[in-house]
Amino acid sequence: MNAVAMSPLYRKIAWRLVPFLVILYMVAFLDRVNISFAALTMNRDLGISARNYGFAAGVFFLSYCLFEVPANLVLARLGARRWLAILMVVWGIVSMGTAFVHSLSAYIAIRFLLGIAESGFYPGVIYYFTFWMPRGLRTRILAMFLLAVPLCNSIGSPISAHIMMLGDFGGLKDWQWLFLIEGAPAVLLGIASWFVLADGPWSASWLSDAEKEQVARDRSGEDGLQETGEKQTGRVIRDCIVYFLWSSGNYGLTFWLPKILTAHGATTIATGWWGTATFGCGALAMLWASRRRGFRTLPWLFLVGAAGFVVAGVAHTAPLSATGFCISAMGILAGLPMFWSLAASRLSGKAAGAAIALVNSVGAVGAFAGPSSMGWLHDLTHHYSAGLWAIAGAMTLGGVLVYAESTKAAHPVSQAAD
Repeated sequence: MNAVAMSPLYRKIAWRLVPFLVILYMVAFLDRVNISFAALTMNRDLGISARNYGFAAGVFFLSYCLFEVPANLVLARLGARRWLAILMVVWGIVSMGTAFVHSLSAYIAIRFLLGIAESGFYPGVIYYFTFWMPRGLRTRILAMFLLAVPLCNSIGSPISAHIMMLGDFGGLKDWQWLFLIEGAPAVLLGIASWFVLADGPWSASWLSDAEKEQVARDRSGEDGLQETGEKQTGRVIRDCIVYFLWSSGNYGLTFWLPKILTAHGATTIATGWWGTATFGCGALAMLWASRRRGFRTLPWLFLVGAAGFVVAGVAHTAPLSATGFCISAMGILAGLPMFWSLAASRLSGKAAGAAIALVNSVGAVGAFAGPSSMGWLHDLTHHYSAGLWAIAGAMTLGGVLVYAESTKAAHPVSQAAD
């Protein structure tokens, strides 16, 4: 793996692809989660309860999971360049359209449409990397790409908080400006994607013929290492369950952090900067994880995430709650590149695209379950603790389920060969 990691060819590919894809995913993730700040005033204006907010936040993932597998199959037919560009333009338009909803039903409907529009992007990019990178390099490359998640929240939280300080301006409310300002970049970057991206190494004008042949040789050598039959199916099912539990924690944190901190007395601006600190810790943990070899630490990272939710659940002040969220973000985000490197290492070709989309689809159901259960438990108990403890339980279960395999899979290549 080290020889591949030091190869000038793969360093060249990484620098060409990863920074641009990180920017794309930051925009995608921001358009997905900026309702956490919009909700500070939008919920009041539209008469949305905590339960309905949790449902609307999560309904995005119901449509998302329904269309992910078909979207990855379309990517394989149309090519990444065309498909990703189309998706970005469409979801940017839909995100901006959220500014003009006037009822709960319209809000839920447009969140459902946004889920359809974004459904092919994230699993498509994970699949896209399998075209370019040999297995031994993917954990590091995926970590670089997935840094978009904490970077988006670290940078996006204070930006969203300051947009929300606009109040009523130009005949629009603060939350309307939020959707308009943060949705527009997706349209512009979608147009740029048509010209910047290549479908794969074979069509990249910036690679020489010798470099294209080298990538093909490196990847063809992995085809004989893929698992087959019941073992493969069982592990894909396990990955689905684990990612469901991980997504419950990740989106429970992302969608509810502003509401919980403001409930403990934090101002909107302070909440934005607490979000920066939380996901900044997650980014540092993800960088640490990208340097790890193997997957033995993966179950322990789930438990770190669970511990943070427990701390947040017993906290009665904004600083202590934020401390718990920082701990959770470190565990949740550090485990993400390890998980996807392991999950993507077992299949090749179109089977990999379908399997990755399937795992992410089931994870999307968890992303619906986490925020929704938080809202339901808050309305039932009039406190956020029960929801935080429930998510801590889900993260703990994820750690238990992944423990046995992660101790065996110090090297994905050697595991796949067994």
